Amino acid sequence: MSCVINHSKTTRIAIPTKCSLCQASNIASILSSSEWQGKRCFIIGGGPSLENFGFHKLDGELTIGVNKAFTAYPPTINYAMDLRFYDALNSPDKKDLKAVELYNKWVAYKGIKVFLKRSEKTRFDSGIYVVNSLPSKTISFDLKKGIWGGNNSGFGALMLAVALGSKKIGLLGLDMKIDEKKSKTHWHEGYPDQTLMGFPKKLGSFSQCFEEFAASIMNNGITVDNLNPDSALGCFNKSTFDSFIKES
Repeated sequence: MSCVINHSKTTRIAIPTKCSLCQASNIASILSSSEWQGKRCFIIGGGPSLENFGFHKLDGELTIGVNKAFTAYPPTINYAMDLRFYDALNSPDKKDLKAVELYNKWVAYKGIKVFLKRSEKTRFDSGIYVVNSLPSKTISFDLKKGIWGGNNSGFGALMLAVALGSKKIGLLGLDMKIDEKKSKTHWHEGYPDQTLMGFPKKLGSFSQCFEEFAASIMNNGITVDNLNPDSALGCFNKSTFDSFIKES
């Protein structure tokens, strides 16, 4: 499995919060800003290119999964930012078998569950860690202060990897386009209210977020490789998983 970081809910030092509804602790209570310094890591996105990916190749690696990544593979950290997704994970419709299956996989996942905390009023439970959302567009190297999460969880996962100190980051499944032949938006089942017609426009806005920060990321000595050569996200060096492993 992915590289596991031991963390205990009973021994951690919780950073105080003003939010009475939020029972989560700040991610900086178990990980430091330099935790992954000098280490490579992988971001596991949701693009359809990962449909037949051998996730076992990530065993022993540091990984940050985006949204539903944990359903296929247990990443070191699973990161998300959508409160509707949080509600779907924690309060499923018991009549919806797929929703219950997702819930059961979420409970079984033992990695670090991280959500972006955008407000003091967010209602995360004690099984969650939060990373604060910074109000301005910036690259943060201070995990305790937080990150600017952008407009999509893939970008936020990249910012989290940067804040953890990783200097060599491989992007998996950040395709930024649909698989028109298979009519697929993701390697998994996607999300409610999502259509093939409207999704490309959303992916375009997601790509712009990465493009806006690509040069600054590289200027800070961070190497980011897009490991899908056919990805529509063109602001990072294109490579393959095997080449990335050999070169890093």
